[in-house]
Amino acid sequence: MKADAQGIGKDVRRLREFTAFDKFSDDELERLVGAAHHITRSAPWPLIQEQTPSDSCYILLSGEAGVYVGDDRIAVLGPGEVIGESALRRGKLRSATVTTTGPTEVLRIERDDLAHLLDDIPALRETMDATAAQHVPVTPPPKPKPDRSKVNASVSTELVERFEQAVDAAGVSASAALEDALTEWLKRNSKG
Repeated sequence: MKADAQGIGKDVRRLREFTAFDKFSDDELERLVGAAHHITRSAPWPLIQEQTPSDSCYILLSGEAGVYVGDDRIAVLGPGEVIGESALRRGKLRSATVTTTGPTEVLRIERDDLAHLLDDIPALRETMDATAAQHVPVTPPPKPKPDRSKVNASVSTELVERFEQAVDAAGVSASAALEDALTEWLKRNSKG
C-alpha cells in the first residue's frame, strides 16, 4: 500500500540513515517513497524468484534477505540495499531468488514508477548504477555429475523380456547386467 504523508516522512527519515541515499534531496526522497509501496512482513517471504520476469525492485528498510542461485546461498543483504534493480532495468529474467530471513520492511517500486523516477531523479540513477555494478548476474555453478544415471531408451518388448529372463537366470541385478553390456559394447565400438 502506498504510504500516507506521515508514513512517507517516516520512510524518508529511514532512507536518510543509509549511505546509498546520501545524495538525495528531501524532495527526491519524498518522491521516491511516495511512488513506492511499503510492505511489512513478520515472517520470511520470497521477494524475487529466480528465472522469472522482473516487474519491480525493492529497498530493504529493515531485516535481512538471502540471495540464492539454485539451492546455494551466495549473499546476505541488509537494510539500505536495493534489490532486483539489475534484471528490471535490463529487462531480463531474474538471475537469483531473494528471500527475507525473518521480519522485514521493504519499499517495492514497480517497473513503470521506477522508469519515471530514474528520469526525474539523477541521484537515483547513480544509486541504481552503483548497485547494479555490485549485483552482477550470477551463473550457477555446474552441478556435479552423479555417479549413476538412468538410461531412457525405447527397445523392443521382446528384447527386454529376453534380457530380464537372462538376468534372472544369471542371478545378477538388471543394472549390473546392463552396465556390463554397455561396457562391452563401448569396448567393441570405441575408436582408439
